Amino acid sequence: IQNAVVNRVVEDFVDITTPLKQFTDAVHVPEGTPGRDVNFNDKAAVLSEWSTRAARTGRMVAAGGSGGNKKLAESLVAAAGQVESLTPQLVNAGRIRLNYMESKAADEHFDNLRMQYADSVARIRNLCDEATDSAHFIKISEEQMQKHTILCEDAIARHEPQKMVEQTTAIARLGNRVLQVAKQEADNSEDPEFIATVNHAADNLQAAITHMVQDAKAVAMNTHNAAAVSRWRESNRALLSSVGQVRRAVTVTPDLNNLHIHDDWEQEIPPPPPPAPLTYSLPPEEPSFQQQHYRPNYYMEKEVAPPRPPLPGGEMPPPRPPPPAETDDEDDMFMHAPLPNQPIMMAAHGLHQEVRQWSSKDNDIIAAAKKMALLMGRLSQLVRGEGGTKRDLIACAKAIAEASEEVTRLAKELARECTDKRMRTSLLQVCERIPTIGTQLKILSTVKATMLGAQGTEEDQEATDMLVGNAQNLMQSVKETVRAAESASIKIRTDAGIRLRWVRKQPWYHY
Repeated sequence: IQNAVVNRVVEDFVDITTPLKQFTDAVHVPEGTPGRDVNFNDKAAVLSEWSTRAARTGRMVAAGGSGGNKKLAESLVAAAGQVESLTPQLVNAGRIRLNYMESKAADEHFDNLRMQYADSVARIRNLCDEATDSAHFIKISEEQMQKHTILCEDAIARHEPQKMVEQTTAIARLGNRVLQVAKQEADNSEDPEFIATVNHAADNLQAAITHMVQDAKAVAMNTHNAAAVSRWRESNRALLSSVGQVRRAVTVTPDLNNLHIHDDWEQEIPPPPPPAPLTYSLPPEEPSFQQQHYRPNYYMEKEVAPPRPPLPGGEMPPPRPPPPAETDDEDDMFMHAPLPNQPIMMAAHGLHQEVRQWSSKDNDIIAAAKKMALLMGRLSQLVRGEGGTKRDLIACAKAIAEASEEVTRLAKELARECTDKRMRTSLLQVCERIPTIGTQLKILSTVKATMLGAQGTEEDQEATDMLVGNAQNLMQSVKETVRAAESASIKIRTDAGIRLRWVRKQPWYHY
């Protein structure tokens, strides 16, 4: 699915200016030109079709490619709606301008809508680029360029210069899109080394695009010119190589030494002992007649089993590595999935399921999130009257509010050291709403505590409903913060003092 979404982004936004430019040219065709109205209708249909496709792609990215970023998804949906609503207005304004060429008001109205439309289209493309992984985008663009290269070779073989021009134009447009995405990545980063690497690769790509276009023009003028064809092939190969260089530059590979992958299970395994030599018994010195004619296979029948090799480290097998110190997976509270009539417990269980995959060793964010899940589970029990007093309920809500402030503090510390501006903004957006929700939870829990002896009343039900909604929002915000923190940890300043270990408690290769 993700591949299909990126494909649509690459194909639909490779050129956002041509449909609008052609429509604008059709609007400004002088009166009396033959086929003027037909040309206008054709260009208006092309513009409308492209707008529909762009809006559909924007909604597709919002639904499946925004990575759970709610604000980004909402912005994409809003931008898609704006493009769809502006398109018929622009077409109508263009028709009025076409019919009343002397009207200054019609001309200004058309220009105003045209600029609004251009801004909306650029916005939806930028949002799609933001939601799409840059390395994946460049990889798909590279594959598309290779397909157009094959079509160029076909055009050269068939001596079709027009087809050659179309395909090389498509290659150049894809190259320029890769260049644009690379510059966006450089602008988005604060890592000097990363910026320098990406900018160097982008400069090489820009030069390669220019050389390829110049050589393609020479081929289009004479497809029989073998020297020109050879030069174009060489420059096109250099262009594809430059695209690959940009892809490698924007791909962030975390330092595996700092990730501490598999630390908790790493053990010194002694090498296996060398195999004992095989021994075979010798045949009788004076074989009988049958033994002479039917000599047995000594490798099969006379083989003696080799001696058992000694166990490593002596007669006793080596001890198993000690189990992890954490035992929160075995907590009775989350041993079973909660029932539908336990909404607060369901919210706590959802957060616990999210964070239980990570070890809390050397990861304070995970430790604080796990603590919040346990406290929220305890709050659910107190609200349902499963033990505890009003004082316990208020104290539990206060502890949750304090834990939420701790999660926010840790997330902000991580965000300050993140060199990726988009990741930093996303992390701050999701974590900064946690303290507010935590404070609201404390207030609502106090209200609920005053009604513990009056269950079943309308006021009690209203207080419970508000508390449930607040608890669900808080657990969801913490889940989103954990995900954003894990993503941001990849792009931390190398000299930062923050040390977060994201170690999975049960990696996929241990299943």
